[in-house]
Amino acid sequence: MSNSQIKVEELFDWLEQQPELAHLREQAASTPCEYRPTEPTPQLRLTTNAIRELPSDDRGPIGKLWEIVWVPGRNMRGKAFSTPELDASLSSVAKLMCISTLWDFVTTVPLFSYSLSLLTWASVPAGTALSFILLWASNVAGENATDRRPRHAAKANMSLAAFVLLSAAKTLTSGVGVDLMISDRAIAAEYAKNLATLKLSDDRKDLETRNKPDANLRDAIRECAELQQQLKELGMNREANNKQWTSVKVKMDGMNVDQKTDANLSAEELSKKYSLTKGVCRYKQALYDLSKEKNKLYQDSIEKRAEAQKRLPPLSYLEKHEPEIFKEHFRGSGDDLEWVNGSEAVGQAFDQFYKKLMVGKFGLLGFSLFTFGISVILTGAASIMLYMAGKNPQVQASFMGELEKERNKRLSEYETLAKKEEA
Repeated sequence: MSNSQIKVEELFDWLEQQPELAHLREQAASTPCEYRPTEPTPQLRLTTNAIRELPSDDRGPIGKLWEIVWVPGRNMRGKAFSTPELDASLSSVAKLMCISTLWDFVTTVPLFSYSLSLLTWASVPAGTALSFILLWASNVAGENATDRRPRHAAKANMSLAAFVLLSAAKTLTSGVGVDLMISDRAIAAEYAKNLATLKLSDDRKDLETRNKPDANLRDAIRECAELQQQLKELGMNREANNKQWTSVKVKMDGMNVDQKTDANLSAEELSKKYSLTKGVCRYKQALYDLSKEKNKLYQDSIEKRAEAQKRLPPLSYLEKHEPEIFKEHFRGSGDDLEWVNGSEAVGQAFDQFYKKLMVGKFGLLGFSLFTFGISVILTGAASIMLYMAGKNPQVQASFMGELEKERNKRLSEYETLAKKEEA
């Protein structure tokens, strides 16, 4: 460039290639002009009434907030180099990234809102705010992932890894969040069914434990068996051992006079009448019948509840037949049913979603599977595009400080020559 003359064509070419100066080009193109044919020079014949004050580029709080959500393509490059083609390419990358993070934002809001249910009315705003913070963090990480100039590759890799990890975490919860939003009642019903089944299983195990002989019954069984063996041995030569045989028989079954009144006695009364020293075998049978009698009501209750579980919807069954368990996990009734603990709802949504996914029950997942799949695709595509954008030589050049210094130097020279010509 000559020190005495501005190369206007070169300057205009450069201005045309700067996306940030689009508003200046638009303003220049719309500036009204006045043509005066009687003036002696071209500068006087064609005059403009241009507004000297440039429009402010400050978009205000709303504009700044919008740029957090919808990142401009220019934010993914440096200021040293740009072309309209490069900005268009980066805008495509930014749009894909923002669609991915917005999709995850929408699908994770229900998850956070349920988890913060203890905040009552503030749970939805708090869940939205938390999901928005993650969206912001993801977008910032995505912006920084494109700066792969020399000595910045490690930082770019860490930023890309942060974007991938954040997006992957939100992707894993995307289907769960939608499931909570559209299938809350179905999740609660499935959980109620599991709770009822588990309670019946535990009760059956408890019944088996109760039916096992206690210490007294075990002693009576052992004593009775020993006496029966003795009676058998003595009976081989009863004539010689009749007195001893009779003694063992009485010890086993008691006196004949006592046995006559046994028919009118209950199992509990018989257990008190006989003992390990008199009528041991009758004592054993009385203890066994008493145990069976005590557990019969419990067994009938289990069978009654098992039949009711087959007939009633899970939530209705739990509310009617297991009210304590119902109150522990749910409140309200019918259409007004709510979870007592939102975190439990989230945990159940996770468990049920991935159990169905792992066993291939895709039809039961419905729309939540669709949102999950879209999230996986968007996350993968955005991550690849961010990596490829960072490897673009033009993007790397846009971050080069040397180019920015050269550009600023030339602009300074243009400004100096312009002032000289005006003088």
